[in-house]
Amino acid sequence: MSLLSHLNYLHILIASVVGFVFGWLWYSVLFGKAWAAEMKIPEEKMKDCKSGMGASLVKGFICTFVSTVGLAMLLALHPFVSWVKGAELGAAVGLLLVGARFLNIGIWEQRSCKLQAINLWHEVLLFALQGAVLVACS
Repeated sequence: MSLLSHLNYLHILIASVVGFVFGWLWYSVLFGKAWAAEMKIPEEKMKDCKSGMGASLVKGFICTFVSTVGLAMLLALHPFVSWVKGAELGAAVGLLLVGARFLNIGIWEQRSCKLQAINLWHEVLLFALQGAVLVACS
């Protein structure tokens, strides 16, 4: 836990914001309609939800920040000089840790392959992007 005191929280905040914006793009512009359809969320409900999203956005950002702290801790244990290596470690975390757990949950919740792919690739690319940003900022 002493590792927490040696992290650069400004860099973590930057990577968290980048990751949060990526998530917004992923689940709105890129795959928003497909995700909502696979989640069986009617379009009317999506429009109604927009007015009360403030609390969800804050909670989502906090979760993004916490997972970015975890990634920063892993990167601090294995210092990299290249943003590419940071992206590789981030992608490995996204696929092998977070993604595998998402897939396991999706199996038991009987989620469609399409929904699982949308969620899995979000995590892989999110952690890759954040790994690259964290190393590039260092």
